[in-house]
Amino acid sequence: MTVAASDALSYSIEGRADGPTVVFVHGWPDDPSMWRNQVSALGGSYRCVLLTLPNYGASDHEPGGCDFPVIVERMHRTIEQLGEEAVILVTHDWGAYIGYLYEKKHPQNVKTMMAMDVGGHFEPSSLKTAAMFVSYQWILATLWLVGGVVPPLGTWLTRNFARALQVPERQAGSLHSRCNYPYFYFWRSTLLPWARSRLLGQYRPQCPVLYIYGADKPLMFHTDHWLDIVEQAGGKHAAIEGGQHWFMEEQIEQTNQLVDDWLRAAT
Repeated sequence: MTVAASDALSYSIEGRADGPTVVFVHGWPDDPSMWRNQVSALGGSYRCVLLTLPNYGASDHEPGGCDFPVIVERMHRTIEQLGEEAVILVTHDWGAYIGYLYEKKHPQNVKTMMAMDVGGHFEPSSLKTAAMFVSYQWILATLWLVGGVVPPLGTWLTRNFARALQVPERQAGSLHSRCNYPYFYFWRSTLLPWARSRLLGQYRPQCPVLYIYGADKPLMFHTDHWLDIVEQAGGKHAAIEGGQHWFMEEQIEQTNQLVDDWLRAAT
């Protein structure tokens, strides 16, 4: 079943209709299909709800994208539509950031969370790391602006830059510049003092979090302090050896085992 509504997020439901509800949230440059291996493994026991962020996959095209508070509220309306008092979140990349924002504002609606590859705290460990982080994000934010003026050029540049970042062709080939809005809104809020309240800030989860990350990446999106926070909140962290950004598509068995063990303990 697929649902689309202007005041909510598009979503589809797979798996066991009467099972515990697990809500999956993707990030850039993906769509809900990135979770296919996890849904295949979990569908016999869980009700799997796959959200589609605006402008991704088959969702409605919104030229202006969505700032983070808007996405959080649309996500909240979506979860209310599901008829569940509290759900389990599985998130990745910008989806993880949005999941943290959601749990921060609506903690009563989240039983537990599995966040992948992007932590709730990030601080560059060196000048080189900071330069890598800022440069690729600013490029994507700039291509968002270019695409607002000349859409074909913005999309062409976005796809080629994604390939330069070694984004798999399955994702890179379907990208367009309107998918880059999280980078634009993140940096706009970062640079405008009156807009910083829209960002995550000093976040501490109020539910247990399983944080999973690829161990073989040139740029880590978490700090040791974040790993400590996860443990203090009753969660745990795990590194996927040999894993990079899309370990849930590459190290499938290891990822699914971690997720399944965590879900069994949570439910």
